[in-house]
Amino acid sequence: MKPARVTTYRHLTQHDLTPPSSSHVFFEPADTEIGVWVARDLISDGCAVLDLGSGSGAAAAAMARAGAARVHGIDSGEDTVAWARKHYASSDGAGPVTFAHGDFTKLSPVELLATAPAPLRRPLVVTSNPPYVPLTPRADALRRSVGGGTDGLKLIPAVITHGRALGDGLGITIGSYSSPRKAIGMVESAGFTVRAVTLCPLPFGDFTRDHPDQVFLLEEQGEAVVWRSGPYPLAYFIVGLACHRTAPEGAAAEKDRLTGDGLMELLRTAARSRTTRLEALDGAASPPWAGPLRVVDLPQSAVRHHW
Repeated sequence: MKPARVTTYRHLTQHDLTPPSSSHVFFEPADTEIGVWVARDLISDGCAVLDLGSGSGAAAAAMARAGAARVHGIDSGEDTVAWARKHYASSDGAGPVTFAHGDFTKLSPVELLATAPAPLRRPLVVTSNPPYVPLTPRADALRRSVGGGTDGLKLIPAVITHGRALGDGLGITIGSYSSPRKAIGMVESAGFTVRAVTLCPLPFGDFTRDHPDQVFLLEEQGEAVVWRSGPYPLAYFIVGLACHRTAPEGAAAEKDRLTGDGLMELLRTAARSRTTRLEALDGAASPPWAGPLRVVDLPQSAVRHHW
């Protein structure tokens, strides 16, 4: 099955695509757009979304536009939350989009829910587009907004813990160099199954390009995929994983299951492409996965805030 393809921003508005005046507010439009696509694959009528590491707030607002009845974001950056409240939350705090300052890695699920000004009713989708660049410990300490620890997944255990406790759906965004096989194992161990995948090619950011050692080590170990045959000197794929609670075991469920090895093969197939359309995915003789697959091929932003 050929992937669905998207070549324009469908969720972010022109306002969202304007860089924040503060360089301390994370700004990576393609990454944000993919996070919204992941949420959209999970949103149902009347559902609420809990967005962990909500950043500028643009994604939360877009999730509300995509159909979520309530979206509550939480982020540990004071400047970031202030920006999000000013630009995306209602002035009285009672609207469909709200934000709170806090560290979701240090809060229990009950404490996390308590940061919302009003109850978040079920069904509840837990999403996160966390920092996911694999970096050495020294480099990781220098760039908080992108550093994902040595495997790129340092915040994923906390996200999954909250998802398992609270979520009817779980949406996670990582990079093709962020130990994808390991990420799938963590998702499955928590009782979730990937139901849709979104891919978007993106050049390495400046900091990643200057500190590639850990990415290249994971690539050498067979745990990361770097795109080298396309139009950029070094690039990767943003990987959006929309996950549902795992269905009872059965032939149909097993057929639709995306394994860690399956995701790695999917990414390696994409990495044989020469264009941002990821055309190699069209001609795979034996697709590594038959589930819903979306390729988002977007114009690159001239400005990227990675603080």
